[in-house]
Amino acid sequence: MLTPYSSFAQQQTKVWHIGFLSLDTSGSDAGKLALERFPAALAKLGYGEGRNLVIEWRWADGKAADLPELAAGLVRAGVDIIVARTNEPIRAAKDATRSIPIVMLNGNFPVETGLVESLARPGGNVTGTAYVSPETRAKQMQLLKEIVPRVRRIAVLWVTSNASSQFESVLRNSLDRAAGSLNLTMQYYEIRRPEDIAPALEKISSSGADALWYSGAPVLRTRTEQIMAFLIKRKLPSIAAIPLFAEQGGLVHYAPDVEEFFERTAGFVDRILKGAKPADLPIHQPTKYELVINVKTARAIGIAIPPAMLARADRLIE
Repeated sequence: MLTPYSSFAQQQTKVWHIGFLSLDTSGSDAGKLALERFPAALAKLGYGEGRNLVIEWRWADGKAADLPELAAGLVRAGVDIIVARTNEPIRAAKDATRSIPIVMLNGNFPVETGLVESLARPGGNVTGTAYVSPETRAKQMQLLKEIVPRVRRIAVLWVTSNASSQFESVLRNSLDRAAGSLNLTMQYYEIRRPEDIAPALEKISSSGADALWYSGAPVLRTRTEQIMAFLIKRKLPSIAAIPLFAEQGGLVHYAPDVEEFFERTAGFVDRILKGAKPADLPIHQPTKYELVINVKTARAIGIAIPPAMLARADRLIE
């Protein structure tokens, strides 16, 4: 018979198993960020690897076709929760299980793409953090127009796959609406695999595009240095919706604060482990955004950033 003390000790030593599913590679900037920040965010809530937590990391290395089996493997491993980063892994996890809770990390348009029923009442076994909204796309276009008033045509390295056609449709519509409101035109260059990037860049160089909008899709992150070198060589202004873009050499990024979305994701994990149901936990949308401008890149491509814009930036990279 357990004494109250021994029962408490058993509860204290329970080890939780969290699955983490990502389309990235573990060695990419996004992968390294997750490996560092996600355990750190959980540690703030009392969860430590080697003590009461095991994280099962699964990386698709940019191969979306591998996601269903990776998700199924986490289900077979009997994890307590699956944290899935971005839409394709979230969809793969949702298809793999209806019983294990799934916490979205950076779900894009989760209602429009059918990942949850609503932001307030997700329903089912999925909840978590949404990444950006249509309003964010409009803000990015506005910022780009303020920084480079001459911009008229914006190129997009458009990563496409049959598995995510619904998301692609929603995203493209949001980009087109945001651009149209400022009399801008989006030009899309299809990417299905890393080998498609170089030919797409060549097409962009002869297209007359005035700038580039960068999605930061995992396939693109396999060729980050190549893309950055192209932008500098062609003196092409650029804006992204992801953290680290400006640090890597892009002109500007306007993106959710990294700390917030990892800490919020960890918070969902904590609440579910303590008994909350995903169906009842409202989706969190970012409240903090960072405007980061790479002044060094601006000089390299011959752009004079307006002083008012420099003053508005959260960070400047010299």
